[in-house]
Amino acid sequence: MTMLDGTVLRKDGGYVVAFDRLIDRPAEKVWAALTDPKILANWLGDAEVDLRVGGAYIIRFRKMSVVMVGTITGLEPGRLIEYSWLENYGMPGSVVRWEISPADRGCRLRLAHSFPPECALNEIVGFAGGWHAFLDVIPTAADGVFAPYGDEKALDAGYRQRYLGDAARDEGAAFLKLAGVRLERLLPGPIERVWNHLTKPELLPRWFGDKSRIEPQQGGVIRLMDGHVRGIVTQWAPPHRLSYTWNVFAPGDPEDAASAYPESYLTLTLEPQGENVMLTLVHMPVLDRFEKQNAMGWHTFLDIVRDTLAGQPVRTRQEYMVRNAARYGVDLNDLAR
Repeated sequence: MTMLDGTVLRKDGGYVVAFDRLIDRPAEKVWAALTDPKILANWLGDAEVDLRVGGAYIIRFRKMSVVMVGTITGLEPGRLIEYSWLENYGMPGSVVRWEISPADRGCRLRLAHSFPPECALNEIVGFAGGWHAFLDVIPTAADGVFAPYGDEKALDAGYRQRYLGDAARDEGAAFLKLAGVRLERLLPGPIERVWNHLTKPELLPRWFGDKSRIEPQQGGVIRLMDGHVRGIVTQWAPPHRLSYTWNVFAPGDPEDAASAYPESYLTLTLEPQGENVMLTLVHMPVLDRFEKQNAMGWHTFLDIVRDTLAGQPVRTRQEYMVRNAARYGVDLNDLAR
């Protein structure tokens, strides 16, 4: 197994993802890998670099919709470059700092990616695996050889386990063979508090939208997002299990209207895990053309629930959606209908 040499540390109320590597290449080659767009394209992505303090540092990552727009804030040619880091999916801005120094063989390369206090640890840890994979190929890229993006799943899992422990589960959706979507999310307890956020009319709008209500009994009426979704409670077992039918309607559809889409079923299961609660969400069946879109939507809703329960700053739903659209490959300008 690859040694996890990156660190995620608290600093000034925020976090820093840091690496310190010996690179078996001359310092000038490594400097070019950080500043020359032709070399950056070998390992990081399509880049624009205006190499001066105040100049632009832009990265368009390959085969994904993520774009990083930064400004160079520190520069000592051949030794140091620092720039702001702002991605297009709504996460607060951060700062990347690279330092190069002589070593017996090649050079020493230090990376410090600093995040402000409003960033959540579970989001930041994901950068550790990503930077680890990128750093692994810098020597090859510095030689002028194109390096495809590697599979960083094992690295990501390792860093998540190290820094998140029991909360290190992959929060991404798993696509089921029966055309459905399943997500797991470890949430701050106690279980009754989580149940209330999933069911109470006064708490539902915080994450599910205005005029959302659930009649608290088997056979109870479901109305979500101002009637956009309507259904009937099929299982009511507080505080452990809630299931209901899911029917989608257009704005203004009368109460006796028939949905233009097949009926589906949502099941939410809660299980205590120490002071936390494991939420399992299953939505099925989902039409093939809606699977990724559906996963993006539920991931967004659960992000809001998690941040609300954890007392974290809650961003706008659009900010969460932009980030999760990039995760699942959804074009928000061309949604399935």
